[in-house]
Amino acid sequence: MRPALRIAALATLTLGLRCTALAAAEAVTRLEAAPLAEAADLPPLLCWPETWQTPRPVAFYVLRVDLHHPDVEVFTLLGDDPDGEGPAEAKLESPLSLAERLGAVAAVNANAFRHLPGADEAERRRGWYAGKLVDIAGLAACNGVLRSPPDGKLASFWVDHTGRPAAGMAPETTQVRHGVSAWIDHLIQDGQVVARPDTQLHPRTLLGSSADGRYLFMVVADGRQKGYSEGVSLTESAAFMRQLGCHYAVNLDGGGSSILVARTTDPDGATALRPINRPSGGRPRPIPVMFGVRRKTAPAAAAP
Repeated sequence: MRPALRIAALATLTLGLRCTALAAAEAVTRLEAAPLAEAADLPPLLCWPETWQTPRPVAFYVLRVDLHHPDVEVFTLLGDDPDGEGPAEAKLESPLSLAERLGAVAAVNANAFRHLPGADEAERRRGWYAGKLVDIAGLAACNGVLRSPPDGKLASFWVDHTGRPAAGMAPETTQVRHGVSAWIDHLIQDGQVVARPDTQLHPRTLLGSSADGRYLFMVVADGRQKGYSEGVSLTESAAFMRQLGCHYAVNLDGGGSSILVARTTDPDGATALRPINRPSGGRPRPIPVMFGVRRKTAPAAAAP
């Protein structure tokens, strides 16, 4: 089947013949391959896989959001703040639970996180578990409310109050409606690759946007799974995002936290929120922050 026909057929199947704007905003359309550049009138939420066989096997999962579509918007998903003005900024929660609870149609993990100051050795050895209180690394803002301030050493990615995406260092927080922080590296700024040279291979979660602000890309590259997907470097991550057409891109928290969840439609018309990639730890790791997309008519996310 020719690519254009394959895409059209699969989109029809995924949406269960309900190709209205409202239905398209309720679930992600899964494709077998990237849409053709000249394809028009596509649903606002598209997801497709890409694979490498050389220099090593890598499985990428790409979610593209059409920010010009009237029925969708991107937002920050934050776990509950357990202690108000106390030292904890969030508690860890299953990404599927967090996305379901806050009405996401799709989302990726976002910020890195740390043990609280003063955590003893026994608590550190327990690792990351649901309900654990943590400190969020870098910017975390939801609905214009700042939960965690920017870190001057980490790039941020945000959308302003008009819904336009941007990335950079130390944003003016009054201009941020929803925002999250990169981890370790900034990848692309103003169309130029700024990632540092790097050869370490890990699972990655990447976030970027096109120059015109129309498309936002959420990407997960699986890793640490020999023969299936062995991970990518930061340099390779930047090249992949640039190939997608990103003008801005950042590297989010990765490793065992990397996950893309999406609400997809079965052939019988039933929808469910499910992981799209294969987390390196074998199951989703509890996390405090995600960046995702929702219907504009959905209830607003809980206040931080």
